Amino acid sequence: MAVNPPGAETKGEIVGKGRDGAGRSRRGMGGAAALAAALVAVAGCTSDSGTGPRAVSQAAAQEQNQAAGPVGQPSAGAAANGAVPGARPTSRAPAGTSAPAPAGQPSAKPTGPFPKPHSMAALGDSITRGFDACTMPLKDCPEKSWATGGDVDSQAKRLGLPSSAVFNDARTGARMTDLADQARAAVGQRVEYVTVLLGANDACRDDETTMTSVFDYERQLRAGLQILRDGLPGVHVMVVSVPDVGRLWEVAHGEQMARLVWSAGVCRSMLADPESGKPDVIARRQRVRDRVTAYNDVLRRVCGEWTGQCKYDGGVLNAHKFGKNDLSRWDWFHPSGQGQNVIADLTTRAGFRWQE
Repeated sequence: MAVNPPGAETKGEIVGKGRDGAGRSRRGMGGAAALAAALVAVAGCTSDSGTGPRAVSQAAAQEQNQAAGPVGQPSAGAAANGAVPGARPTSRAPAGTSAPAPAGQPSAKPTGPFPKPHSMAALGDSITRGFDACTMPLKDCPEKSWATGGDVDSQAKRLGLPSSAVFNDARTGARMTDLADQARAAVGQRVEYVTVLLGANDACRDDETTMTSVFDYERQLRAGLQILRDGLPGVHVMVVSVPDVGRLWEVAHGEQMARLVWSAGVCRSMLADPESGKPDVIARRQRVRDRVTAYNDVLRRVCGEWTGQCKYDGGVLNAHKFGKNDLSRWDWFHPSGQGQNVIADLTTRAGFRWQE
């Protein structure tokens, strides 16, 4: 159902490299291990080559609760650089952040019901591209996208939109820094409704020290939303919470195939050493979860500043306890077709109220 602009199909960032995401040579791998490495090579969920380590923001995580400026400006007092994660307590919510909205409750500001949109664009990463949701692995599967797919009960399908009015501008491997370019595409498509789901790849890196800082995440979000605000003055935007990547570990770390695929380089900040119960490994997993919590607090605050036109899902996607059947059995990382349907249902219930 999704209609993509020319050149929309994307290959994984590390296809053809001589080493897998964990730095091991692929030569001599057995069939299962080779498949695991191949899956990772195109998944786009490992850190991008060519980007050096970036300092993680400590001050931004501590000062998020300060008054934020208008859309397009970072919160006052936020700092771009700071210590490596681990200096603060490993609580579920980062120290100093404002409390997120109660899990499972949508943002209350846009009331509606609003007139149904006649067109929509979906911005995001491999989740929105439906990566690995089809029977053929290693490929985007936008027809099963929670947002735009025609083979699932997607948001676009529920809205009754024709394929010519639906655009999937998401890209496998995208991070929040890519929102601005995707927003420009949506502006060019003159759509009336936009969904945004970005952040899993900002937390899922080869090393936790290269996770996107909270300051940068907010700055990039504001820049992308400002493009939509300026270019599509009447648009309605739904911002979806970042999934709990720690849930992947909880659900699948006991699966041998999952551990094999993950060992080739999938979301190492969270999924490295999946069988370890050492305190430092447990603390690392918690720090990644804390970073996702901080991202979601940013989404809530910044979206809340765009009264009446931006709707945050209230954290429902992050709070949902996905099961094994909701995950792709190819990589144990991306949603399966069933998982895509779950996301469509969650986000529709938490989204805008449209007129019948």
